[in-house]
Amino acid sequence: MKLKHGYYDVFIRTCAKYPSRIAIRHYENGLYKNYTYSELYGVCEYVSQNLQQLTCKKGIIGIVSERNAIIPCIIAAAHKCSTTFMFLNPAEDFENIIYKLKFKILIEIKNVESGNSELFSRKSDKTITVFNLVVNIYDLDSGVSQSNYKYAPEHSFIAMTSGSTGEPKHIQVPIQCMQPNIDDLTKIFDITPNDIIYFSTPLTFDPSMIEILLACMNGASLLIAPEKPDMLFPEKNENSVTFWQTTPSKFFQHSNANIKNKILSANSTLKILALGGEPLNGVKRLKELKDIKNKTKIFTLYGVTEMSCWACVAELDLNKILCDQEVPLGNCLSETEIILEPTHKNENTSKIILASKTRKCSILNKATGTDEPNFLKCIDTGDIGEVKNGTIYYRGRKDDIIKRFGHKVNLQAIESTIMLCPRVKTCSSIWLPKPMLLVVYFSSETLTSRELSDFLKCKLDDKHWPDKIIRTDNLPMNSHGKISKQILCEMFEKSQEPQTLDSLKMILMKELKVTLNRNFTYDDIKDKNFFSIGGTSFLAVSFCNKLSLMCPKFGKVILPYLISQKNTIDEIIHIAIKELGIEEKKARKRLKRSRSNIESFASTSHSIKKLAENVKSQNLIEFVVIWTYDTGKCVDASPTLFQNGFKQYVTVGSHSGKIIVVDAISGITQGVVKVKSRVEASVFCYNETPLTTPCGMVGTYDGTIVCFTLESCEELWRINIGSMIKSKGTCWKGYLYIAAYDGKIRCIDVLTGKIKHTIQITDQAISADLALAKNEYILLGTLSGVCASLHIETRTVVWRASLGSPVFANPVLYDNDKYVVFAEVNGEIHCRTVEKGIKIWKYQGAKGNIFSSIYVKEVDKFKWQMVFGCYDSKVYSIIVKNFQPNVQWKTQLTSSVYSTPCSLSDKLILAVSNNGILYILNSETGVIISEYNLPNESFSTPAVYGDYIFIGCRNDYLYSIKYSLNL
Repeated sequence: MKLKHGYYDVFIRTCAKYPSRIAIRHYENGLYKNYTYSELYGVCEYVSQNLQQLTCKKGIIGIVSERNAIIPCIIAAAHKCSTTFMFLNPAEDFENIIYKLKFKILIEIKNVESGNSELFSRKSDKTITVFNLVVNIYDLDSGVSQSNYKYAPEHSFIAMTSGSTGEPKHIQVPIQCMQPNIDDLTKIFDITPNDIIYFSTPLTFDPSMIEILLACMNGASLLIAPEKPDMLFPEKNENSVTFWQTTPSKFFQHSNANIKNKILSANSTLKILALGGEPLNGVKRLKELKDIKNKTKIFTLYGVTEMSCWACVAELDLNKILCDQEVPLGNCLSETEIILEPTHKNENTSKIILASKTRKCSILNKATGTDEPNFLKCIDTGDIGEVKNGTIYYRGRKDDIIKRFGHKVNLQAIESTIMLCPRVKTCSSIWLPKPMLLVVYFSSETLTSRELSDFLKCKLDDKHWPDKIIRTDNLPMNSHGKISKQILCEMFEKSQEPQTLDSLKMILMKELKVTLNRNFTYDDIKDKNFFSIGGTSFLAVSFCNKLSLMCPKFGKVILPYLISQKNTIDEIIHIAIKELGIEEKKARKRLKRSRSNIESFASTSHSIKKLAENVKSQNLIEFVVIWTYDTGKCVDASPTLFQNGFKQYVTVGSHSGKIIVVDAISGITQGVVKVKSRVEASVFCYNETPLTTPCGMVGTYDGTIVCFTLESCEELWRINIGSMIKSKGTCWKGYLYIAAYDGKIRCIDVLTGKIKHTIQITDQAISADLALAKNEYILLGTLSGVCASLHIETRTVVWRASLGSPVFANPVLYDNDKYVVFAEVNGEIHCRTVEKGIKIWKYQGAKGNIFSSIYVKEVDKFKWQMVFGCYDSKVYSIIVKNFQPNVQWKTQLTSSVYSTPCSLSDKLILAVSNNGILYILNSETGVIISEYNLPNESFSTPAVYGDYIFIGCRNDYLYSIKYSLNL
């Protein structure tokens, strides 16, 4: 097919052939907005006219956008007006790419609600609005020098490799390279105008072009919707997906229940599931979850961006394939050839080389700075294959074959074995050559690391046994949706590095006891040298080798001092601290609790037993800093956790005016929103109708309120109400309710940022967060000492009461929102009914001011535990039984407590004192079990996810700290 104007010709032919067919189905606000091919044709011509008014020449057009309804029109218009385009991720810093490739035009596509934006510190040269989208066009051709990169002046697009198999490259992909894929896959997948193709691949990943062109060539529909099975496979089938191309990692993040009951159910509309981009680990899971009556055909795709896009395809017969090792590479697609080059003699495996006489791509950013015409006689993919009975099977990458204990070990084979274990969702094995450690990460809903270890010891010979097996909720992925071994390596290395004096001591003591086969404490040996406690030169070398497996520098640093016999263990530790650059903190004396205090909640014998347990348990819990984020100024705000799909994120604001969103597990930044004043309020996260994507909303010191998407930190709107905000808002039926220091609550439309109502509550400031009760009332406390309940629908204050002092603490609900608890500054705690404000009980036992909010836990029927911090440096726990509050325990810390205690488990409470010490307390007794020092003060309330603690510090950092029982 000869195409004079590239994809533009493809697009207009389809528009002429199928004008009334639905081209785009966009799920928004619970409804589907449909756009026909004739409507898109009109948009294409409109965009083209505006582009032609600028000097396009034959340069590169950059497209900064997420997936949206007009993407097919934009790329068609780009090819009509120029020759080459490139998608850029709006969440990433793309200015460097623009500079290197010397773009001529930049097109930015945003939602109307996002407001005006400026790139390169200037306004756009042209702005047009189509559907609910704003298209900003920037002319970058004013005296720009030519690019060092030589790209062919033919219709093409530029793709960027993810970097998962080496340094990222810019690949110019002519349409002649991609077109054979489209023709073949149309036939193989039987794509017709009736198909609904899920538009799920990131635009910067070249398989996204397969989705766009399969639709545009065949008059089919592209579906834009969140990756939630309920939305992809609704009960009414008219908008239900029939074709889905994705990576195995993304697909297997879905729960077993969703795969079984929705995606691969008996009545699923899914005709084709095409899995590609990385090895398929999960055949056993597919076999178990695919309903016997399900008619979905499952294919695997193999290819490299350097030949864009797919080279081979294989349909899987799950009745015949037993495991991942039996997944074939598949048959070559048109104009593509596989060459197998033996790796070594006497080995069954070969290097996979792709060849083609016609599918020519160019690598633009080769190290030499010149282009590399790729005639594809010799594209070494870096992958290994094995031929059995004429069929090629994928056996991992060259990098996956490692040398361990003198044996060759295939990481891919280990992963395939792991996937045979029931209950494993996804896995990845990584090799760290410096400490020579084989580490396995896996995700599972129920399986433990110990159970997987036992399974692997039965299935693998000992040379393949992992050194470490680590369970995680989900494995980190790169921007293209593939498991990122690079992030896993960084996560592991971070988790192993000693961060503090305590963690260094703990690592030393653990290995020292094993090496010397003795049991002692640090105090027992700190003033002795290594030889006097039973060491020898040989044991010193052996001991340091073991330490080097966990932290390479530590073992190397201390070896000569152990052997010299001149230094004590304590002196050696302090030498290591300096060498490793670990900041030594001055030891803080813990205030001992008197026996009489403890006897207030237990008998004498019980108290002595608890004290003994406390002494024994000083090192029961290990803290490791997983990652930190420098926000530029103090982080006094409390982090907010939110889950999107199967990923967990944390968001928080800072005095610097930055609001950050970070992947909670890996520490990878999702994005940053900047405001002009400090942020002390917590971000409120919302993911309900009318929003189509999770959003964060927060107020600031100068009265600005900003709303942004949590996935990419794209700003949807911002307004200024002219009054300071320290309170976290709440949402109800698509409206944000937020309080300010002028004593008013604003009701704001979450989609537009327009203020619908302003409700005057008091003349004094509201600092505490708002609490939503029964989806009907908002509870609040003010600095004038007023507590009140607002009925949302009628916008009336249904009851109001005056307390004796200001309320800084957030109102807390319990017993299914029947009751609300207010803590006032003077130390009194009040309980009232939510609906009428009837007084229920009052507690006056705190001996200081209360700024902390209250953590509530149901202990038994009609029995609750309430824990809070106090200015008198104590943490209080009161038990409310039959509406009678009584102190359960109070524990002395080393400074005042402003942050709110929270639960780590049924038995553990986390409390943070203002001087930056994290205390873990026994929830039943208040006994301090362990503590960890932050480097500065902290007023931030921690957020807890599993065994991760997220907390802000006045040294400008947000911390991710992992705790584990050191039993």
